[in-house]
Amino acid sequence: MKTVSLILKIISGLILIFSWTFVSINFNKMPQLVPVHYDFDGMPDSLGSKNTNWFLLLIQTALFFLLLYFSKNPDKPGLNIPKNLKENKVIAEFVVSGLLFLMMLIFGLISYESTLNALGEINTLSSAHNYLLALLLFWLIGILIWSFFLSKRKKINP
Repeated sequence: MKTVSLILKIISGLILIFSWTFVSINFNKMPQLVPVHYDFDGMPDSLGSKNTNWFLLLIQTALFFLLLYFSKNPDKPGLNIPKNLKENKVIAEFVVSGLLFLMMLIFGLISYESTLNALGEINTLSSAHNYLLALLLFWLIGILIWSFFLSKRKKINP
């Protein structure tokens, strides 16, 4: 599980680097007003300054470092996962690394497609966001189920 956690962190870091690089390369090509918000169908419903792209990247970066910190320090009070998962540092690191990976995928895809939309290369966000959000929901539900079975196992084998 430690190896999988490390691989997830490395891929997450690469997604973050790609996001910054892609926006940086294309920033000067963007018009001053770009889509900054999208409805559930992926259609832009609000325009704003192209500088908003930097704000999205700053949120993605802050989230990356926060989750990276919590993956190594699961006992800190800011991490809200079930206690029985926090007790095993390897499991806690895996859970947070998986969450980190999914969040970087979501933010990276939004950043990528928002930039393409601002450049006029696409008109909407793809439905991949919906699938990633569903995957994130399944990940969270899986964590809760896993925690439930771990707590039942502890009661059986004290």
